[in-house]
Amino acid sequence: MDLANYPPFHFERLKGNRKDEWSIRLGNTGYRVTMIPCCNDGREIIKGDILAQCKMIRIVKVTEVSNHYE
Repeated sequence: MDLANYPPFHFERLKGNRKDEWSIRLGNTGYRVTMIPCCNDGREIIKGDILAQCKMIRIVKVTEVSNHYE
């Protein structure tokens, strides 16, 4: 299954000083996985079609996120 296209998950590129990182919000669980997409040789992918080029990921962290709408 392709996690980036699974509807309950929200796949997004982060901004600012974390612009090379991506995150997937894990539905309504209150958690997200932050990752860095990499090529076959382990180099970080920083431009182009990330989803087409990505062969592996480095998990940076799993974090609990607050619901700022409550």
